[in-house]
Amino acid sequence: MKAREKARVISVATVVASAVSADGHREILGLDIFTAEEEAAWTRFRKDLAARGLSGVRLVISDDHKGLVRAIEAVLPGCAWQRCRTHFLKNLLCRVPRLAPPFVATLVRTIFA
Repeated sequence: MKAREKARVISVATVVASAVSADGHREILGLDIFTAEEEAAWTRFRKDLAARGLSGVRLVISDDHKGLVRAIEAVLPGCAWQRCRTHFLKNLLCRVPRLAPPFVATLVRTIFA
């Protein structure tokens, strides 16, 4: 996203943590804005969630940003991590022949269904 900082417009990352409880209810846990997607920012965000009572996390699904994955490992030890399927599919479709993306996307979606 774009944000105004002092007298200029800069690009920022807007991050949202959402969860699904054991009974299937979804909720937003936190929201933050980073000027750089670095491990320190992700770690601070995760620690803030933990300080506000987040516990019992068993699975985190996210993009494959290395700083984010390291922050998950540091703040949520023992928690499983899974690549976001939207980003996985986007990266996969960049690597198939030019006419294959619709076919490959359909096959992958059936796997997740």
